[in-house]
Amino acid sequence: MPKKFLRRVLPNRETIERIPISRRFTHRLDRPGLWDVEREPVALGLAIGVLCGMIPGPLQMIAAIALACLLRVNLPMAIIGTFLTNPITIVPIYMLAYGIGQSLSGTGQWHELPAIPVTDWTQLLSSIQAWVAWVGNLGTPWLVGMLILSLSLAALSYCSVQLIWRTCRFWSLRCIQIQRKQRSAPINKAMM
Repeated sequence: MPKKFLRRVLPNRETIERIPISRRFTHRLDRPGLWDVEREPVALGLAIGVLCGMIPGPLQMIAAIALACLLRVNLPMAIIGTFLTNPITIVPIYMLAYGIGQSLSGTGQWHELPAIPVTDWTQLLSSIQAWVAWVGNLGTPWLVGMLILSLSLAALSYCSVQLIWRTCRFWSLRCIQIQRKQRSAPINKAMM
């Protein structure tokens, strides 16, 4: 069931080739595994996408595509996984990462960011130094929190796909067994 659904909704290689900007890269998309719609490549692709989606800045999709090609997992799921961080979710996720990092380092209350520095642009050097110091204060707890949060969310997405896929497969097999029993029941009654 998930395989049929994903084959229907995920873009395939031919769909990607129709996009003009991607035509010069299509020869690199011939690797086996990039378009497989099987449980393991899909789960790993989503996990890689979620992991790369936590990278700050515009490198998320580039990193997801590179890792998907390198590890030969489902490329569309890797790209979809990067959309976990979007303009709506980025601030809460980064605040959560900062809170996790602060709670692990044992400093202060996790919901408070360091005070934003007062900026006097007439004294450019001191303003830049104040901002660099502010980023430095934010940095270590945020980096530790991002590392832990990104690995946790990637593992959670991998396990979720595995669980959903196996559950759907179980119920599909269960329905087939029930249908077989129902079809064989009239034959058994007729033989008696």
